[in-house]
Amino acid sequence: MARVSAMAWGPVFAALLAAPLAEAAPPGALPEEAAPRDLAVVGLLVDLEKMVEVQQSLGWTIDRYEIDEIMSPALMSVCSATPETRAAALAALDRRILELGGPVEEAFRRRGGDLDEVADLLFATRVRALLAEAMRRARGAGDAPADCPFWLRPSPAFRGRETDAYRTTLNVEGGGIVVLEGADGRVLPGAGGSARLLLGRGIDERWTFLAGGEFGGTAQFEQTETKTRFPISFVAALPMVLRHHAGTWHYEGELASLAYFTQDDLSVSPGLRAGALLGVSSLRMRGVMPWAGLGIAVEHVLETHRRPAQWNFKGGARVGFDWDF
Repeated sequence: MARVSAMAWGPVFAALLAAPLAEAAPPGALPEEAAPRDLAVVGLLVDLEKMVEVQQSLGWTIDRYEIDEIMSPALMSVCSATPETRAAALAALDRRILELGGPVEEAFRRRGGDLDEVADLLFATRVRALLAEAMRRARGAGDAPADCPFWLRPSPAFRGRETDAYRTTLNVEGGGIVVLEGADGRVLPGAGGSARLLLGRGIDERWTFLAGGEFGGTAQFEQTETKTRFPISFVAALPMVLRHHAGTWHYEGELASLAYFTQDDLSVSPGLRAGALLGVSSLRMRGVMPWAGLGIAVEHVLETHRRPAQWNFKGGARVGFDWDF
C-alpha cells in the first residue's frame, strides 16, 4: 500500500517554521525561543511517521491494537517533547488531513470505496491517532497516572529519537560481496566480505554524513590449463557516505579512496571507489537502530610498476547498526 513519504510534510514544516518568524522577528532573524520548538515538532512528526510505517509494513488491521503495539516507542518520543510541541504537531496533522480531503471515512466513500485512493490520507490519519492516544496517556486521564517515565523530562531541545538529526552516531557495518575483477584483458569472478566502522553526523532529519575506515577481502576463481586457483585480494578503504532518510528507507552515495593488494603481492596500489546503497531500518532499540540493505560499487585501481590498472565491480548485501551514543 502506498504511504505518505516523510518528504510530504515539507509544506507543513515550512509553515511551522515561517509562522513564528513572521510574527516575532524581522526578515532573516530566527528567534531563539521559536527555533527549538519548531525543530522539535519536525522531529516528533518524523518519529511518529516512521513508527506507523514500520507497523504498516507488518500488516495494519485494527487501529486500536496496532497503536498499542507501537505505543511504547511513541511515548518515548511524546514524553520527550513539551506539551507545546505535542499540540503543534497535532495541529499540523489536522491541517494535513484536511489538505488531503479528510476525514478519511468520508473520503473513502467519495472515492468509491477504493482504499488505495486514500492511502496518503489513511497514513496521516493513523499518525494523528497515534499522537493523540500517546498524548492522552502521557498526561493521564481521570485517576489514571501519566505513562511518561519520571526520569524522562520534556525538553524544547527535543529533535526526535528515530533519526540521526543533529547528533553524532557510531555505525558498524558488514556484509557479503560478489565481485568481478578485470585486469590485463581478464575478468575473474569472486566473493568475499568486508566490514567498516564509520562516524556519522546528522545534518538534519533527512541527511547524515558518515566517514571512517573499511577492510575487506575477496577470493577469485581462476582457472588455468593446469590448475584451479583462488587468489585472495584485499581492499582497505576510507569511505565518505552521504545518506538520505525517508521514513524506514534510506539511500546513500559513497566515494572512497582505497588501497589494493593481494596475497601474492603485498605491494599497495591506490584506487578510487564510487558506490550506492538502498537500505531499510527498524526503530531504535537501546539507542541502536539496526538496518539492512543492498549496494553496488565500482572501483578503479591505478596502475603501478608492480600491477596493471584494474576495474572491480562489486555488489552485495550489508547490515549495520547505527548507535546513538
